[in-house]
Amino acid sequence: MQDSKPRAATAVLLFAAALVALLIFSPVSPLAQKVSQPGSEGNLLPSRTGEPLTLKPIDLPDIQCSVADWKNTAPKPVLTLLCPPQEVFAPLRVYLKLSWLKPEDVPGNSANILAPPKTPTKLRTNKGGALVWLNFDPAAKEKPQAQWVQFNGVVDVALLAEPRNR
Repeated sequence: MQDSKPRAATAVLLFAAALVALLIFSPVSPLAQKVSQPGSEGNLLPSRTGEPLTLKPIDLPDIQCSVADWKNTAPKPVLTLLCPPQEVFAPLRVYLKLSWLKPEDVPGNSANILAPPKTPTKLRTNKGGALVWLNFDPAAKEKPQAQWVQFNGVVDVALLAEPRNR
């Protein structure tokens, strides 16, 4: 019974130290954030302006994802990814909509992209943007071929948490 008091005290001290470290080393103070307005619950992202964001990536290893949606609409098609895929256990997932900043950035072969929902893919970043491994349909008689497709704009991004009762 006496062992539980030192353990509880240690746990409280560790929690307090972690909280202090968060407040000191956080680039944006959690205490300085704006109080949410009624009706904005669950939306912690800034409001969308309708313009894609510029990617500022760094070189990282490939990230396993799956296609959530591919809309080949003019002038700028949009690819939606879920990283990691549903088949992979993860407490958080990233929902990411990629496109191009300008219509002239869209590759000429984008109409041939084959990206049905739940297709496994990979995401890679470099200084030029985000690269996604996608299948192409070169001709009806040939087998689809995969290649890296460069995206340079982010339309939307969200973090999704797994339900607790899963």
